Amino acid sequence: MAKFDMGAAWEDSVTLLKSHTALTGTIAAVFLFLPTLAVSWFGPVPIEPAAGATFEQMMASFRESARQAVPYQLLIAVIAAIGGVGILRLWLSRSSVSVGDALNFAVKMIPTMIAVQLIMGLAVGLIAAVLIVPGAALGGAFGMLLLFVGLLAFVALCAYLWGRVAVVSPLIADRVQYNPLAALQEGWALTRNNGWRIFLFLFLVTLVVGITGLIVGLVVGAVAGTSEGIGRILTGFVEAGFAAVSGIVTLAIAAATYRQLSIRGGSDIFQ
Repeated sequence: MAKFDMGAAWEDSVTLLKSHTALTGTIAAVFLFLPTLAVSWFGPVPIEPAAGATFEQMMASFRESARQAVPYQLLIAVIAAIGGVGILRLWLSRSSVSVGDALNFAVKMIPTMIAVQLIMGLAVGLIAAVLIVPGAALGGAFGMLLLFVGLLAFVALCAYLWGRVAVVSPLIADRVQYNPLAALQEGWALTRNNGWRIFLFLFLVTLVVGITGLIVGLVVGAVAGTSEGIGRILTGFVEAGFAAVSGIVTLAIAAATYRQLSIRGGSDIFQ
């Protein structure tokens, strides 16, 4: 199988981002930007530990903040999934598709997307149990060494899995694949011998977008603060804007990767 070309994939990503701009921009605004903005403004505020708090108290504050945020994040994830699959459908369809048709298709695919995420979550959990739990349970110097090696292996395997399943969402959107196991199998076959190259491509783009968002967030936080009022309003805009931009860029590079591998595999022809 031919090697994945990162340069060509980036050029195709830019082409996709420029296509259907008005339609994809509208979907991104409604399904990526607005939900994040609403949660940033009206959702729970992270609990800050009191001055001089112990490590246990800080961890308790963090756990409580995470517990309060989970329902909102799950809602955002479902809404973003609908918008994401809708955008992928517009980009990858070989015939004219309206926004309504694309979103209707995305809603039908929600069970498949959730099932894929659950399967991947289970796989990552099993890997963690095999690689991390033994060292943590053993204790002592040897246990710490085993835990360190296990953590390194866990990170490496997760990175590899990221590259191997990167095209599953665009594959589902393009091939109308309702079976999550079949979608994962087909995506795994498409990325054969290219897992690390795809991971590197995704990682580099994500890193650049993440650093840019972090810098903008820090500047806004330093100027306006993060307290109630104008600070929270501006911070919410930055978070929502970053969610929309990073989301649509991630979709574009995944779709471009899928298009390249599909064409080389001889199974599809994109216009």
